[in-house]
Amino acid sequence: KTSIFRMLTTLLLPDSGSAKVLGYDVVKDDQEIRKEVGYMPGRFSLYQDLSVEENLNFYATLFGTTVEENIDLIRDIYVQIEPFKKRRAGKLSGGMKQKVALARALCLNPALFLMDEPFASLDAQTRTSMQNLLVDLNKKKEMTVLFVTHDILEALNISDRIVVLGDTIIDIPLNIPKEHRLKNNEI
Repeated sequence: KTSIFRMLTTLLLPDSGSAKVLGYDVVKDDQEIRKEVGYMPGRFSLYQDLSVEENLNFYATLFGTTVEENIDLIRDIYVQIEPFKKRRAGKLSGGMKQKVALARALCLNPALFLMDEPFASLDAQTRTSMQNLLVDLNKKKEMTVLFVTHDILEALNISDRIVVLGDTIIDIPLNIPKEHRLKNNEI
């Protein structure tokens, strides 16, 4: 799954075959895909020696935008990380690093957002907080999010549709209204 996500985000070239993302070919149209697709890997992937602010600005600049242009999209996250904006990323807690990584990936205002087990290493409270934040962001932006998790409760809590990959692919549309789903992973 990680290799598939890396190919879909043009970080890894396929050995064979072909794939399209948002109508773009992953080999021929890498620059277009990078403008439209956000990616948040399981590892924090922040520059540890840069401050929070520098990490956000650097990434936004790489993609021809600014944090300010997309502040409405990331405001809910930004207010939580703003008190730490001068702190080096390497000195942040795991939960705070994930919030910075999420804000950084969303700075480009993606049409498609790929998340590869982004909350797997977080404690239960931070994980639930990040899940709720993601659900709220998805409501505001209405972007398509592909989210990889091994936690079925997490999948049920944040998803409209679940695809189970194995020897066969099982596609499960969820017809459960959001208000009747698990809240904070309680059963």
